[in-house]
Amino acid sequence: DTLTAQYLSGKKRADALITPRSPRRTEQGGLSGPQLRIENATEHNLKGISVEFPLQHFVVVTGVSGSGKSTLMDEVLYRSLLRIKGKPTEAPGKCDAVYGAELVDDIVFVDQTPIGKTTRSNPVSYIGAWDMVRNRFAALPEAKQRGYTAGTFSFNSGDGRCPSCSGSGFEHIEMQFLSDVYLRCPDCDGSRFRTEVRELKLPTLSGEFSVSDVLELTVSQALTAFANDPDLCRVLQPLNDVGLEYVKLGQAVPTLSGGEAQRLKLAGFLAEAAHIKTPRTRGTLYLFDEPTTGLHFDDIARLLGAFRKLIAAGHSLIVIEHNLDVMRAADWIIDLGPEG
Repeated sequence: DTLTAQYLSGKKRADALITPRSPRRTEQGGLSGPQLRIENATEHNLKGISVEFPLQHFVVVTGVSGSGKSTLMDEVLYRSLLRIKGKPTEAPGKCDAVYGAELVDDIVFVDQTPIGKTTRSNPVSYIGAWDMVRNRFAALPEAKQRGYTAGTFSFNSGDGRCPSCSGSGFEHIEMQFLSDVYLRCPDCDGSRFRTEVRELKLPTLSGEFSVSDVLELTVSQALTAFANDPDLCRVLQPLNDVGLEYVKLGQAVPTLSGGEAQRLKLAGFLAEAAHIKTPRTRGTLYLFDEPTTGLHFDDIARLLGAFRKLIAAGHSLIVIEHNLDVMRAADWIIDLGPEG
């Protein structure tokens, strides 16, 4: 009866809800429309291949380990596009030419590297929702009476944060030969704010919360509490869409796993796309390196839904993947050799 068993038995499929748009095909069997093209890539294991990547589609790069997937996408395509756009990068992989850079506004490579090392950074600030929460607190009658502004409810600066831990909630103790230790701040007990700032309560559908209470909410709890605030929910929703509904809004980013960090980056891009009302003509090219690593079948289904939202917003997606459900949901597959 478990969710896992339903996927293993075939009752559910991660790509079931993803109906690929019938992509525009040419008479030769390729995809019509704009595309990137790499001519004669010969870096590492790539044996002089020329590859076309259709834009504004969900493209998956497959192949056995060592077939050159990362070489093609990262070293050849990504670095070449950055160089053409005049951005700093390492030396691109060897190829004769890369065409189509003018067809995308920006290029973003999303891997599982940690987002940052500062304990101040958290999911709600990463996707830009904390500014909205601070404005809600600053608009309270009692906040105006006390002369509090949105800056008072910031844990990065201002007078409202705890002076002992400077708003981080922890005291950082550097150890000479061991890993650094983080101890809960004895003055604010990890709440990040002064006592008088925590006295103010924001009314929500789930009760009244102080600024520290909001940081303790999980994403799903926050969506329920602020259901009558559509602007805030619109920015928080991407965290739910990528399967991070169990994460607390104030959880320190360095404590997230590699897969969670990658999905948080994706949520950040979805939040940006939510601000743009009209689909962009050229959009951004997003490159993902095995985003389903360590994910449950149900999380993969949600990830595919999030990918479709990016494509609907006018962006392009190229993903390195071994997962069969992701391959089935793709518009176009590029299979590298041997015998690709």
